[in-house]
Amino acid sequence: MYCSKCGALIPDNGVCPNCAQAPQPAIENPAPETVPVSKTGSGKITKGSKTYAALLTAAMVFPASLSVAIDLSFHNYDFWFGYVVGAIFVAWVCLVLPAMRVTPAPVTALICFASIVGYVFFVLYKLGHVEWLYQRALPLFILFAIFVSIDAAVAGRKNVNWMSLLSLISFEIGVYLVAIEATYTRSLENLHWSPILACGFISVAAVFVAFAYIGKINKK
Repeated sequence: MYCSKCGALIPDNGVCPNCAQAPQPAIENPAPETVPVSKTGSGKITKGSKTYAALLTAAMVFPASLSVAIDLSFHNYDFWFGYVVGAIFVAWVCLVLPAMRVTPAPVTALICFASIVGYVFFVLYKLGHVEWLYQRALPLFILFAIFVSIDAAVAGRKNVNWMSLLSLISFEIGVYLVAIEATYTRSLENLHWSPILACGFISVAAVFVAFAYIGKINKK
């Protein structure tokens, strides 16, 4: 054994001849350093998410700016670029924000829902008092916004099961088809084509649930 201070050989009595003290025993299992975990935020933003957000944002800049330029150049009243820019903004919120995970999933879902509903009311304001749009299209827009918000909340969760997400989307499509026909027939008793299609999408949803369950079992 050698002295930890001067490096001299320690004799049998266990005392260093130079330092005149016993060597300090080495700590075999030092306690690991604890890293504080932040309780804020919704997760780490990956490089893939940043790349996806950057490319999608860049792709949306051109059609938005082009619509503004064309509308301002050729029209002097009743500008229509608000429809295009609003739709692009809603698409950005619903497609980029869940992938970035900068906010918790419930907050992200609420933002997506608010952006869609806000865009719908903007369209209603621009079109004026259109009864059919207010009575028929608005409920479908709201239902669509609710489904998108739910999907955004599920997709924003950490380690999301994509089979379960696809199952949820397939089920929502089936429900939405029934809502479309019920909105225009104004009665659930006069449904014809939508229940048949809904059964197909719900069956697909059941298949995705089964695959997700099988995958979960095989991981154990």
